[in-house]
Amino acid sequence: MEELMDIEQLKKLTPAQQEQVIAGVKQQAAIANAQNLITDLSEKCTQKCITSPGTSLSNSERQCLQRCMDRFMESWNLVSQTLQKRLQDEMSAGSNFGQGGQFS
Repeated sequence: MEELMDIEQLKKLTPAQQEQVIAGVKQQAAIANAQNLITDLSEKCTQKCITSPGTSLSNSERQCLQRCMDRFMESWNLVSQTLQKRLQDEMSAGSNFGQGGQFS
């Protein structure tokens, strides 16, 4: 397992190294978000649409699952886009990091 870094160690990194750390964290967050999305989607839509589990899905269950997944994905995309815009706005304003997205 990789060693965890505290803020003081992060401050000692070059800007390029800091960007690599930030990119790695973003990638890990994206993977975790995708896993959570799939889990939530499966649980919510399965509970809502499959009333009597069997060896196959009825047409109404298939339609329900498709609509549920579509709505869930649309909602998730809207929330993600809104959050991403908010984070970009905060980063532009410099509220989370020093100049250039560096730890300072």
